[in-house]
Amino acid sequence: MIIEVKGLSYRYSDGTDALRGVDFRMDASESVALFGSNGSGKTTFLLHLAGLLEGEGSVRIAGEAFSRSSAPALREKVGYVFQDSDDQLFMPTVLEDVAFGPLHRGMEAREAENRALELLRQLGISELAGRAPYHLSAGEKKRAALAGVLAVQPEILIFDEPTTFLDPPGQRELAHLLLALPQAKLIATHDVWFARQVASRALFFEKGRIVADGPMDEVAARFDWRLH
Repeated sequence: MIIEVKGLSYRYSDGTDALRGVDFRMDASESVALFGSNGSGKTTFLLHLAGLLEGEGSVRIAGEAFSRSSAPALREKVGYVFQDSDDQLFMPTVLEDVAFGPLHRGMEAREAENRALELLRQLGISELAGRAPYHLSAGEKKRAALAGVLAVQPEILIFDEPTTFLDPPGQRELAHLLLALPQAKLIATHDVWFARQVASRALFFEKGRIVADGPMDEVAARFDWRLH
């Protein structure tokens, strides 16, 4: 079991109950899509799995519970790809951005650069190594951000609305990339077509609760009309 959540609740400072007793289990081999309207709790839930928020209840990653002492190590197991790649890309060049994580964790500069170059090659964007992130297309930015996350070798990948700003060809390319990755994946999305390409299981969030959890086609057929 790569993720186990029990009784997770969270209230924002303005009094909004974003999560209300969420239970969830996920195997390391799974890819799970998260559906629900804006404000339903999807992003708040994902931020807890990444150790960026702390609510009531328990969150276990690879069998270990989040706590003040374990949080730094557990955060290294989770890679979070933000909805807006501009929130993630901040170094002068793509190569420096992808190498940043390994360097920050103590890797030697040459080794970090080699890892970054290999990931750029694997993702088909080697030619972007010397480019400034702000000069990239939306699809190129998404791949560069993903490379930066993969550089620290997480066991779990989290995507928050990954198809935002992508045209149909970019969405297809991203789906193909995700299918090739071995990590457990959670994908919050409103895009049912994309979710069907990359996940076999789906959750539906409503008012801070998971109101459906099952096979992708079953959940999508039941709630598709509520995603538009």
